[in-house]
Amino acid sequence: MKTIDHIAILVEDLEISQEWYEKNCGAKLVFEDYKYKRMLMGNVCLALIDKKHYDYAHIAIPVDKYRDLPSDKGEMVHHRDGTTGCYVKDPDGNVVEFIHYNK
Repeated sequence: MKTIDHIAILVEDLEISQEWYEKNCGAKLVFEDYKYKRMLMGNVCLALIDKKHYDYAHIAIPVDKYRDLPSDKGEMVHHRDGTTGCYVKDPDGNVVEFIHYNK
């Protein structure tokens, strides 16, 4: 069974959104930079992503091996945190990121 690595949502202001999720949902900041904040909520991470830098919200599903990324079906992105994602649209246009943690 697959698990969810993170849920990414688009936000207008990273600082305001961080404060809101901390106060109302008990989220804990685990990573941040100028266009992204990763917050732990129970067993799932919430990624707050700045609308000025990203085009779409998405859910992320981890894959065990780099070769398991569906590179023939989507857009490959090498992230600044060392992960590699492949963004694929489902039949309704929702985006799913298949993510590999390069170790």
